[in-house]
Amino acid sequence: MKCAICKNGTTEDGVTTIVLEQNELTLVFKNVPAKICNNCGEEYVSAEVNRAVLQHAREEKKRGVKLELLDFAA
Repeated sequence: MKCAICKNGTTEDGVTTIVLEQNELTLVFKNVPAKICNNCGEEYVSAEVNRAVLQHAREEKKRGVKLELLDFAA
């Protein structure tokens, strides 16, 4: 896919880190599958992965977590 940001690069499979913060809650997701521009480094996460991250975040919030480091691939 052509990068929507730099318009010069193309995306390649890779992994990224996503940090979600809301009030006193901070969640860090490592090893999240993404498409990454080989020119500018812009990261694109699919809708399916986005839904999974947000669902997991909702579950962690319900548990009362304040700070959590999670391995998405696990």
